[in-house]
Amino acid sequence: MRTLELALATAEELDFTQTVQVSPAESHLRLDESLEDRGMSFGGASLVLAGPVGGSPSPAADITIRVHDGVAEPGPVASVPAISVELTDLTSDWVTAWATVSGIDGTRDTADLVLSQLGDRARFAAAIDTSTSEPLGVCIGVAESGWLGLFSLYVAPSARRRGIASQLVDALSSWSAAAGATATYLQVEADNPGALSFYAARGFHIAHSYHYRSA
Repeated sequence: MRTLELALATAEELDFTQTVQVSPAESHLRLDESLEDRGMSFGGASLVLAGPVGGSPSPAADITIRVHDGVAEPGPVASVPAISVELTDLTSDWVTAWATVSGIDGTRDTADLVLSQLGDRARFAAAIDTSTSEPLGVCIGVAESGWLGLFSLYVAPSARRRGIASQLVDALSSWSAAAGATATYLQVEADNPGALSFYAARGFHIAHSYHYRSA
């Protein structure tokens, strides 16, 4: 606890907010109890999930081919997909799509200060409506040391429940598998049942949890 005392005192001296990440929460129960006894509030409960690259396999298509006598009649021409997923380096267009879909302020600053440092380890996925060129979803994939890390997965509210999240994750999984990734990790808020259900269906499990204590 001496280290904790020093850290909190240093934060106070520098006029920083006293915030401690308790991670993994399951292994630091005494620390969490000590912070609670100090009156530090609980927040930001999150889960780190781990799972396979590629998730659950899609069922095989049920296709039957029949051959008839006579002159062949051409069938319908396949239409352009309504949604296309593009994987790129960090570009201005992707940052704009990220800001549009997520509604988060300061995306340009975050891209310049943080995302620009990822280099070749990262790919930036965007799901685009091919008829309107409107961005519908975004996600970041980072491949390193055999792992694919998924970050900032957002789907526009008006485009949810159309399989866009799966398309984004699938595209990044394929890219990372070619780069040698064999497993995936990500973080999700503990009170997000929709996201937890989505990842559970793809074979993910809870690796550990964490939260914050703030003065």
